[in-house]
Amino acid sequence: MRRIVLILPGLLVEPDSESPLRQKLPALQVMAETGSVFRLAAMPRIETPEALFLGMRPNEAQMRQGPLTVSALGADPPEKSTHFHLSLMSFVDGVVDAPDYLPTPTEVESISEQAKRLNTSKLTLVRGEALDHGLVWESRGDFGTTSATDVKGQPMKPNLPEGDGETLFRRYIDDSINLLTDLELNQRRIDEGLAPLNLLWPWGHGERRPVPNLLLRRGERAVVESGSMRLAGLSRLAGYRHEDRALVGRGVNTKFRNLAQRTGQRDVSIIFLDAFEEFNRAGKEEELHWMVRELDREMLQPLFDSALETATRITLLSPGLDGKPGLGLVSEPQSPLSNWVPFDERSLEERLIPTRDVATEVESGVTL
Repeated sequence: MRRIVLILPGLLVEPDSESPLRQKLPALQVMAETGSVFRLAAMPRIETPEALFLGMRPNEAQMRQGPLTVSALGADPPEKSTHFHLSLMSFVDGVVDAPDYLPTPTEVESISEQAKRLNTSKLTLVRGEALDHGLVWESRGDFGTTSATDVKGQPMKPNLPEGDGETLFRRYIDDSINLLTDLELNQRRIDEGLAPLNLLWPWGHGERRPVPNLLLRRGERAVVESGSMRLAGLSRLAGYRHEDRALVGRGVNTKFRNLAQRTGQRDVSIIFLDAFEEFNRAGKEEELHWMVRELDREMLQPLFDSALETATRITLLSPGLDGKPGLGLVSEPQSPLSNWVPFDERSLEERLIPTRDVATEVESGVTL
């Protein structure tokens, strides 16, 4: 049997908002009517919720951003090393900021080549893409860093690394500014009124920890698709294959039809899409409604139609946001049920439906 798990946070909205799930969605409606709908327990507050999206228990794979980034970029540094997420940022007049325009691939190539000059016997750049890279320190220490999100728009000095190795990392940051500011591409950006790409900011430090090998545990290798660097890194560590993150697309450019085609050609797939959550949190109701219609037409309908010919279990999970419950459904089109519970916010208050957790449903969804 082909098994497909779709994890789509952000489909559910607040009671005072118009639900995107109550518009005309033919595929989702028939999946709910012939499948089983259940409530999802609120997501626990853990450091690595991505573990749940692979069907692992909350305590099985908790890691900071750095090790996940370095893994996602395909690097396997020596043991007893510390891994960082390395953000390419802007530094102007003492203030750190996120660039207003992403670098081109040519700019990333140029900056990465220059940044290699900052490598030492203990510090090594792991080249990534756009603004996201990795840094490996072949040592350990007790220190603190400030995330790229928290330092954005703030003065640099109060947010510099502190603790063991702070001298080394502060020098790395200063040297990156001195090295990158004078690059021709940054002078050109400044002339064009754009912020320079002249700061490499390490944060999210941590060590790679052992995680369960899901290939050995379940006897099959699932293919994971998402735009998440964190999920890509964890999938690799767990023995699963994560497709190129660029294949998914972003926001309104999410490539549902292509996703459905690739998913239909595999035995086991886990798909995580965060575009719905982004629009939900931003209050972009029109975009959210349009995206849900596209999901129904371009992805759910083709998958359901294919499942009528090839035995398939489709597990659709929409975890709730901010500690709220969510909804899930399981559909096996060749073995239809008769269900009256709709897949929308009304069912959150339905006492007769069971409550399940995300990790258990993912594991059930990918195993025979």
